[in-house]
Amino acid sequence: MREQNRQYHNMAKTASWTMVSRVLGLVRDQVTTGFFGAGAVGAAFLFAFQIPNLFRRLLGEGALTAAAVPVLAAKTHEGGSQEAFGFLNYVIKRVLPWMLAITLLGVGLALLGMFFLRDPKQQYAAELTIWCMPYMPLICVAALFTSAVNLSGRFGLAEIASSALNLCMILGIGFFGNFLAETDMGKARWLCVGALAGGTMQLLIPMWGLHQAGWRRHFMKADEQAWHALRIAFVPAALGAGILQINFLISRTLAFNVDGAGLTYYYIANRIVELPIGLFSTTIATVMFPAMATAFAEKDFASMGRNYARGMRLIMAINIAAAMGFAVFSIKIVKLLFEFGQFKAQDCANTETVLVLFSLAMPFHAMISMVTRALNVVGKTKATFNVAIRSVAVNVVLSVLTIYYGYGIIGLAIANAIAAVAQYFLLRRELKKSSPEFFSESLLKPFLLTIGGSLIMGMVAYQFCQLIANLCQSWLNEKINLMLSMSIGAAIGASCYAAILYYFKYPERDLIINALEKIKTFLNRVRDTLRSLLHRWRSR
Repeated sequence: MREQNRQYHNMAKTASWTMVSRVLGLVRDQVTTGFFGAGAVGAAFLFAFQIPNLFRRLLGEGALTAAAVPVLAAKTHEGGSQEAFGFLNYVIKRVLPWMLAITLLGVGLALLGMFFLRDPKQQYAAELTIWCMPYMPLICVAALFTSAVNLSGRFGLAEIASSALNLCMILGIGFFGNFLAETDMGKARWLCVGALAGGTMQLLIPMWGLHQAGWRRHFMKADEQAWHALRIAFVPAALGAGILQINFLISRTLAFNVDGAGLTYYYIANRIVELPIGLFSTTIATVMFPAMATAFAEKDFASMGRNYARGMRLIMAINIAAAMGFAVFSIKIVKLLFEFGQFKAQDCANTETVLVLFSLAMPFHAMISMVTRALNVVGKTKATFNVAIRSVAVNVVLSVLTIYYGYGIIGLAIANAIAAVAQYFLLRRELKKSSPEFFSESLLKPFLLTIGGSLIMGMVAYQFCQLIANLCQSWLNEKINLMLSMSIGAAIGASCYAAILYYFKYPERDLIINALEKIKTFLNRVRDTLRSLLHRWRSR
């Protein structure tokens, strides 16, 4: 199988399971907001759950994974998969005690918070943090297993595990919390139990996949030289990832304290824009990261630059168009997905502006994931730390200023968007300065093409959506009308966008051709099936 086709196959597999995970995540958020609305307990859970998530992204999916993948790729290239698996076990043995210690420290600080904090909202957050902290070591080790299993060519298991997490959390609040708890805090505790059960599944599923690939837990390969290389890469990556996660924590903490309901609006808007980032951008970066790391280990710089350019073009084509779609349909999306239970029309209106601002920054967040992985491949993790410091400084200064001048949650969203744009361009400059091999193919023409195509797509989609909505509003339920009008408008707009990319020969237009071929094959099968059924009916 050609390199490009193999990568598309892996992306499709990962994206399919990511879609399942994201849909279940959306249902989880809908159920949560339906039970809690924008109230204090719901905001407290969102605040508490982000604490272990901060360390998950710092230690698991962030710095530790970024430092481990290039080292594991080098070990695989030098001595085969068993050499890499043995070193993976050694890494887990070294880092697991630290993760457990951080968990106990977090629990201890939260216990102190319960005794000394007087605000009920903050006491709720402290208690729920205690419930959520054990999730952190589970998911950090799971992220290491996932990195290794992706490097072995088995993609999609992390997304299956995320689906299990979301399903456990839905059952936690939707079934156990609903039937066994009488108060909102009781329901929130069951939601935390669901998160812990899901975290266990997130550990076991990639562990099983790695076992299928030949990993055994008893085999350990201590390599101090490789461990030293990993530590050198880990420290600046940890500081950089830590700064970025602290950046998110600062923004959400400010939202939590400036306006209790504001954190819920901030969270919902962020979750919506994370859908294409998680579904496509992270999928693309996940597949391209091992490919770039392997190419770098083999000194194949042409392949490294080719994979980087391909990943960036795919990210731009998807995320710029998705950002336009979210901006055009912002209020309709929020009303369709979240306006029920305790989440009212005014809550939807308050979320809309935040969603538009997050949409504008979404393509930059998506491209950051690819540029950061490229810097990690060539060992420039210190550069990601330096850029992270500057990005956080921009976000904190702008956040404080916007809050001071009374812009509230909107100001926080603006600060976050500006910081993301600054971070992308600073990272890109560092990558171009240190490793020009990544820029062997120009991205200017694809960028301009996606911008122009997305603007046309947005106008077409909006006009058709409004037309269908006006025609159907007198005889269709509001929710059904929203779903129908957006679906038709988005489908027509996306068709125009695909036609533009195809006509102007976008480098990855073969994906469009493959998609059309699959649609054609499916329609031919449907036609043949109907003909066969009709023939049998006439024969009777």
